[in-house]
Amino acid sequence: MNKRILISLIAAVIIVTAILAESFFHTYTDNPENSDAIVILGGGDQGRVKKAADLYKAGYAEKVIITPVGERYTTEELVSIIRHYGINEKDILIDTKSNSTYTNAQRTIEIMNDNEFESALIVTNDYHIKRAKLIFDRLSDDNQTFNYIAATNLEGKKWYERDDMFSHWIGEFIKNWGYRFGLYKFFG
Repeated sequence: MNKRILISLIAAVIIVTAILAESFFHTYTDNPENSDAIVILGGGDQGRVKKAADLYKAGYAEKVIITPVGERYTTEELVSIIRHYGINEKDILIDTKSNSTYTNAQRTIEIMNDNEFESALIVTNDYHIKRAKLIFDRLSDDNQTFNYIAATNLEGKKWYERDDMFSHWIGEFIKNWGYRFGLYKFFG
C-alpha cells in the first residue's frame, strides 16, 4: 500500500475516533454563582425545572426566565409546574417566541438586555448543555456572563443511565455538528 494512502487512512481513523469519543462527553457543568436570573431552557422533562427551583430557593437568583419550546408543555402548564416547585410567579419572565436552542439563546439575551441583567445560570439537561453553551457563548456580546448548570432527568438519571440514551446521544451528535457549522435553522 502506498505510504501516503496509509498515513491518510490512519489520520482519518484517528479523527473519526476523536469525534466519536468527544460526542460522549456531556458532563460539563459550572458551579452555580449568584446571578441576575436563572434560565430554564425548554425541552426535556421536569428535571430542568426542579434543578432551577433548587437554585432559586438557594438564593442564586431572584428572577427565572422560562423558554418553553416544543409540544411537551404549554406556557401555562410550565408556569403551573414551576410554581409547584416553589418559584414565585411574580419572579417568572416568559419567552413565548423560541422554537429551538438557537432562538432560546437569542430571546434570552434580548430579555436579559431589556431587564439590564448581566448574568444568568443556564439550566438544561446534561446531554444538551454542550450545544446550549456553544450557542449562548457564540451569541453573547460579552455583556453577559453565563454559567451552565447541568440537570439530570426528574428521576435523577444522567443521560447515559436512561433507556433513551441512544436517541439523546445521536440527536445531540447531529445537532452539535450542525450548530458548529452554523446550520441553526435546520437543527432544533
